[in-house]
Amino acid sequence: MKIYLTFLLIFTGILVFSQHQILKGRLLAATESGNIIPINGAEVIWKEHPVMKTLTDSLGNFEIMYHAGLYNIIASKEGFISQEIKIDDINKIAEIYLEPQPEKDSNVKEIEEVIIRQRAQAVKIKANSAALTYNINKTELLKAACCNLAESFETNPTVDVSTNNAVTGSKQIKMLGLDQKYTSITVENMPEVRGLTSASGINFLPGTWINSIQLTKGGSTVNNGYEAITGQINTELVKFQDKNFTNLNFYASDNARLEFNLVNGTQLENNWSNTSLVHLDGRLSKEDMNHDGFLDIPLSKQVNAMNILRYDGIQKNGWGSIFAIQALYDKQTGGNKHFRESTDRLTQNYYGLGIENTHFEIWNKTGYVFLNKPYQSMGLQTKFIHHNIDSYFGQRLYNGNENSFFTNLLFESIIGNTNHKYTIGASYLHNAYNEDFENTNYKRKENVPGIFAEYTNTSFKNLTIVAGIRTDIHNLVGTQILPRLNIKYSILPKTTLRLAAGRGMRTANIFAENMQYFASSRQVHIKSNGGDIYGLDPEIAWNYGASLIQDLRIGNIKNTFTVDFYRTDFEKQVLVDLNKSSHELWFYNMGGNSYSNSFQVVWDIFPISNLEFHLAYKNYDIKADYADGKRQVPFTAKNRGLFTASYSTPETDKKRKWTFDFTLQYIGEQRLPDTYDNPVEYQRKLYSPNYALMNAQISRHFSDKLRAYIGVENLGSYKQKNPIIDAENPFGSYFDTSNVYAPTIPAMYYMGIDLKL
Repeated sequence: MKIYLTFLLIFTGILVFSQHQILKGRLLAATESGNIIPINGAEVIWKEHPVMKTLTDSLGNFEIMYHAGLYNIIASKEGFISQEIKIDDINKIAEIYLEPQPEKDSNVKEIEEVIIRQRAQAVKIKANSAALTYNINKTELLKAACCNLAESFETNPTVDVSTNNAVTGSKQIKMLGLDQKYTSITVENMPEVRGLTSASGINFLPGTWINSIQLTKGGSTVNNGYEAITGQINTELVKFQDKNFTNLNFYASDNARLEFNLVNGTQLENNWSNTSLVHLDGRLSKEDMNHDGFLDIPLSKQVNAMNILRYDGIQKNGWGSIFAIQALYDKQTGGNKHFRESTDRLTQNYYGLGIENTHFEIWNKTGYVFLNKPYQSMGLQTKFIHHNIDSYFGQRLYNGNENSFFTNLLFESIIGNTNHKYTIGASYLHNAYNEDFENTNYKRKENVPGIFAEYTNTSFKNLTIVAGIRTDIHNLVGTQILPRLNIKYSILPKTTLRLAAGRGMRTANIFAENMQYFASSRQVHIKSNGGDIYGLDPEIAWNYGASLIQDLRIGNIKNTFTVDFYRTDFEKQVLVDLNKSSHELWFYNMGGNSYSNSFQVVWDIFPISNLEFHLAYKNYDIKADYADGKRQVPFTAKNRGLFTASYSTPETDKKRKWTFDFTLQYIGEQRLPDTYDNPVEYQRKLYSPNYALMNAQISRHFSDKLRAYIGVENLGSYKQKNPIIDAENPFGSYFDTSNVYAPTIPAMYYMGIDLKL
């Protein structure tokens, strides 16, 4: 409790430290007769902070707030020449004279506009963020076949992407070496991939719907909830901006995966706009390239649609609102290549599996910006989700139903000046779960009201401090106090140090999060310790981290070095134990200490215009206290490496004709579950071999409206041999599809077309 009180005292002390300063002035103009007149309705803004602005009154007077780091104001009004004035004395009333705009001379010709373009950096660290936050824009998403959010990270080192099942072929991500369930994944800053979609939901967000991604490592903001332990991934959707558009995408791969995507934005009346998003995909052909009798990737189909209605009246009346509705149906059918669902489901004719997801959500974001106080705003976020899973794995059944409601009220303002910003708010989360697993029903309702506050201090030179704390009252696990702190210090103009610390809590959905283990003969056991969630306690962890970023030029070559280290210490963790027996899967709370150490170094090189190289190395040390002692967590490579190269031909006629992208990944050895109690022919090595993967893509821009691309994933065709244990006897005692550490299919070639109408 002492650490919470200390944190709260520090937080309160920083809040009190503030100073209110006002710059006063007057705008005047001289007439041809020499009279001095005031200028009414002129705009005065700080050049260094344009959001801080005001208007002059009928006497030409103005008052505008001041804080350290502001030196120049700009005064402007239609019909006058704008003036930029340096402020040397904040206590002196500034008198500013504007000169009338001269009339245009008809004999004077204007020279043609010259535009200089530079390719936007695809992955960029947000310079003004106290946390280590990466902004991933559309340029990065176009470097590979980003069919969904999970596949959007394959060309950058921020997170790891892996295939975790030999039968479903689904992809998962890891941040700081830990499973994606420990990362808060949001859409438009509202919870999205959680609950029963913790494992699969990341595959339900199409890449063509994504406008940008903000990825924060370590302790993120307290404003978005209590579940972030390793960080946050927020996705901003494509929405109407300033003109009507229709984007079409067609995609096909050689393993019979077909996709169609449509995004349409339309301007309506009175600041209203509408954006419609449609995604259709399917895998239509049975593939068994390793001849083990099982489909390498299941047959699948998905229909996914969203409509976004938006009101943008911020400039007019301060109000803005987004209302969206989404419906999704996704089905996968796999197993033995001879399996027929209509006749063989839940029988022992042939082994089959089916996973059917239906998803519906409706959400709204409404905000108001105070026009006379542009630094002050308030907002309300509301979201309802209904999700249903119907699945079977051989003769094992798992069905789940979830109804979730989330609302978040935020108020943001300043104390004295914009050096001292704060956000306060309240949230409420309701989750109702109803699950059936192997003839046992599990029901629970979670009701979690919470309050939070976050303070940002930029009054110190080259230093930014963001301190936040939230309290959540969970009806099943009690009250949780979760502090978070982020500090950014610019040691030198090109050297930035960031520090982060924070506490997070989550309730595990053990069945939905571990469906990859159900396609096996393992018997599932839960070791209860009296908790209210499957008999288990919640997961609670502290995360600490530091990063150092150095920008420098070597000759004419721009370079950026980023080094970061993060440690996660679990107070409580729900462990998934595959090692107790090859025939059992155990869930239980750890009895000791579990931790994760993540070290990463990245070197970004920009040798010439439109050419960039990125090299990264990661080292993970992740151990957990299992029932039989502390050991390395399985399926996590201790060492990983990444090299990417990207080049675009110089831009002509507002387009780049060719773009070339190449990615090389190195994945070190991984600890695998122990199969010592299987017969020799069904045993596997305790560690996987090292391997490398290569991806490549070539894009051709025929115009600013037409782009075509071809590419290949796993160019070297590296794949795991015999990923399924005892595939010949799927209803026997040794059958297991979960022992997967590498791709299960060879090189996959694809092509696509982007069309703008």
